[in-house]
Amino acid sequence: MSWWISPSPGRGRLGSMRSRGENSSVGRLTLPSRTVGLMLRSSSASICNRSNLSTRTLPGCFLKQGLPSPSTSSLGRRAVTSWRFFLCASLIFRYNSATMKLPRRWWLWAISLFVIGVIGYAVLKPEVPVAYVTEVVEREDLVQTVDANGEVVSLDEVDLSFDLSGTVASIFVRVGDAVGIGDLLAILETNELSADVQSAYQAVQIAQGNLDAQRAGSSEETIAISQASLSSAEVAYENAFALRDYVETVYDADVRVQATALTTASDNLSQTLVENDYVISDAYDDLLGSVWAGVIEARSAYAKGDEILGVYNSTLNDDYQNLLSAGNASAIESAKTLLISLHTVLPSAEDAVISAQSGSSSAIALAAEEVDTALADSAMMLLYIRSAVSAMPATGDLSVSEATALATSIDTARSAVQADQIALTTALQSVQDALTTSSENLEDAQNALSQAQASYDATVATRNYQIIMADQAISSAESVRTLREAELAQAQAIPRTVDLASYEADVARAQASYASAQARLAKAEIHSPIIGDITDITIEPGEQVMASNAIITVQTTQEQFEIIADVSESDIAKLEVGDVALLTFDAFGSSRALNGTVRKIDPAEKLIEGVVYYEVMVSLDVVDQELALRPGLSADLIFTTNFVEQALTVSQRALFEREDVMYVRVLRDGEPEERAVTTGLRGDLGRIEILSGLEVGEEVIIRELTQ
Repeated sequence: MSWWISPSPGRGRLGSMRSRGENSSVGRLTLPSRTVGLMLRSSSASICNRSNLSTRTLPGCFLKQGLPSPSTSSLGRRAVTSWRFFLCASLIFRYNSATMKLPRRWWLWAISLFVIGVIGYAVLKPEVPVAYVTEVVEREDLVQTVDANGEVVSLDEVDLSFDLSGTVASIFVRVGDAVGIGDLLAILETNELSADVQSAYQAVQIAQGNLDAQRAGSSEETIAISQASLSSAEVAYENAFALRDYVETVYDADVRVQATALTTASDNLSQTLVENDYVISDAYDDLLGSVWAGVIEARSAYAKGDEILGVYNSTLNDDYQNLLSAGNASAIESAKTLLISLHTVLPSAEDAVISAQSGSSSAIALAAEEVDTALADSAMMLLYIRSAVSAMPATGDLSVSEATALATSIDTARSAVQADQIALTTALQSVQDALTTSSENLEDAQNALSQAQASYDATVATRNYQIIMADQAISSAESVRTLREAELAQAQAIPRTVDLASYEADVARAQASYASAQARLAKAEIHSPIIGDITDITIEPGEQVMASNAIITVQTTQEQFEIIADVSESDIAKLEVGDVALLTFDAFGSSRALNGTVRKIDPAEKLIEGVVYYEVMVSLDVVDQELALRPGLSADLIFTTNFVEQALTVSQRALFEREDVMYVRVLRDGEPEERAVTTGLRGDLGRIEILSGLEVGEEVIIRELTQ
């Protein structure tokens, strides 16, 4: 705890002196602001002289007083703090008495003195120490028992049954035989039960052997093997690193090769696109040239035909009109029809050609189609005209030489048209071939690029997979190396008690299983609980019997007794037929006790004052003839339901539970430490078996005491 002084702003207001500590309340002392200012500014120490007090020297004493070093303990820190506090308070009163000035508001000083007294008490009050009630963990025999009250009843006859279902192996008595207490009457086939007992016994031997081996520690051969395993693991770890570098180098080279192939395929595709554009463009240019030539030739043929036929220019064919009509009138009519069609088709073709000059490839193809139609019509028209010329009669109006010249000119014009037709068809085929070849080349280049991309992706994936596998191999090798290091350290280490706890628990569990198997084997036998005669046997050897079905009846030949006890529903699950019971009787005192065995547990419940109970029949092992037992006597029974020899135990008050985890608080060096534990049998007197988590000799906290 520490104190500090801060002036309040404003004239005539009060400053404050406060105390702060890690776990303490805040103390406050009010002072006139001028006084606080003087105490914070001055550094003189002359106020220590009582005969020379002044406002200028007041803070000097406060700052120059020799303060002891704080103690490491809480009490020491409080003593120093309180010493500083009261020193400051005494300085304030000295200051006021020296200056002979009293505060106008005297009641403020009264409140301040009261606060000083309260805070001083709180400061000087010592911390409350915490003490713990503990117990030392130790080994002891742990017993679980059930207490019950019962009543002595007289036996006339007893119906006996097996506690297990099975096949009857042997019956050792006949009807009319006399039997005594404990005589063996019948037994079931016990091959499987005996095997279970032997197996449980072997498990005990194995668990005990493991425990003994752990206690003995590892042999030199085991340590040598662990060292060799560690060396091998270290070599494997180094090899894994080397293999990783090799894998990365090899597959990175493969990735570079595939990347180069991918770049080449991409470049080839780009080159193919350029070449396709060039080839197709060149083919369309040739087609455009053929279209131009064709349309010009078609126009020339049109002019030639009109010159002869005189459809649109009648002045030119006056010499031929009558002769042509006299020769082959139908041919002339067909030629005129085609001429008239050309008159319409030819301008459209010419317009298409002009548009194709600066248009797209589709425009050139459209123009080629129209020009091809015009050329076909022109050729047919000239053919009809040539037929008509050949059929003209020989007259004086047209000489033979003139007719021959006319026919020759028509043939020449028609040949020119047909030549242009062939050129146009060839150009169209060249365009089609260029488009087909370009498409095929483009498809091949795209397929090559796709294959190169797939190969590159597959190579990268393979590379990444191999790197991952190499990294996993490194991680696995590192894990193995760490495991081998731990195994070597464990082999070289001296076993601790906590290391042996699990092995000891295994031995205890194996012993419990062995005891349980022996108990099941014992239930395959029927022993007489009383002295009497066999009056009935309802089964033969080799027959199957069900558990709890009566098969042998024993009739008493003298007065005998058994105990019927009432066991509450909370305890009945702990009891089994064959459990041992210690009996005492109120009539004879607790010093006279008999031993008994649970013979039967009635499955039907009964209510006693609203509480569910079950009847348990207990037969007496040996009857003390000196005890005059009578029906109706009260008996106190203690059933032994479980037993663990030399178990590690603690009081159940030391156990706590949080989120289904049991833990205790262990006292180490005076401080509590939580420790998770595994519990086993809950025995009498609030004792609980600890299977793991504690060692013999450790201190566990039962409860805290505040003094």
